[in-house]
Amino acid sequence: MTARQWTIAPLVLATAMRDRSQVLLLGPLGFGVPGVVLAWLLMSGNEKILVDTGLGELDTAELKNDFGQSQDQLIEPQLMRFDTAPHDISLVINTHLHVDHCRGNGYFKNARFLVQKREFEYAQNPLPVHRPAYHVDLTGMKFEFLGGDTQVAPGINVILTPGHSPGSQAVLVETAEDRYVIAGDTITHYENMAVPDGDSFWPGPLYVDLKEFYQSLDRLKNLGGIILPGHDPLVLKRKTYP
Repeated sequence: MTARQWTIAPLVLATAMRDRSQVLLLGPLGFGVPGVVLAWLLMSGNEKILVDTGLGELDTAELKNDFGQSQDQLIEPQLMRFDTAPHDISLVINTHLHVDHCRGNGYFKNARFLVQKREFEYAQNPLPVHRPAYHVDLTGMKFEFLGGDTQVAPGINVILTPGHSPGSQAVLVETAEDRYVIAGDTITHYENMAVPDGDSFWPGPLYVDLKEFYQSLDRLKNLGGIILPGHDPLVLKRKTYP
């Protein structure tokens, strides 16, 4: 496939405040860290692809307790900022199947959905401690399963980054400026990358395999390109990348 150049637009679909210990594994307690639930609109010509779909509407007491959401943070008004509607999305790439990354899949009736096979399999029967993260109805979603690193469109590749979840994947996007890496929850905040030279990035506290997590962090660090964290509101300083 011939490489194409894409533009990336971060969409903010909800907000949250977390303790620093929920961002950095064994991090200090008592420091508030703002977070956002994001989707990423990839645009090249008339083609539009979405990475993750957020929570949908906050329609349960549990979600309303954990997140905030204004009317303009629903998926439709966020897409409309770029003259886009859900039916314009041809492909959805889920970085993983936690509730805040895929609960909005149902809005996209014309899209194909890509997820790592091992992620889908784990979502069917997660360990008890991980069940709340996977509390989303996946029935009726027609997933296409990937088995590792895959080119999914000209200029867009996914790479397997297990650790946070068994089938987490990052999305590599070629733009006119540089390669961008949409990291999902393998790297949630810029703070996870604020480490001394030579050190591995700092993992988050939610993981299924810490050794794999570190290996994935090292892979992203050594990959090259500009990393976009999965929940940091600082990514919203730019309307689009590049």
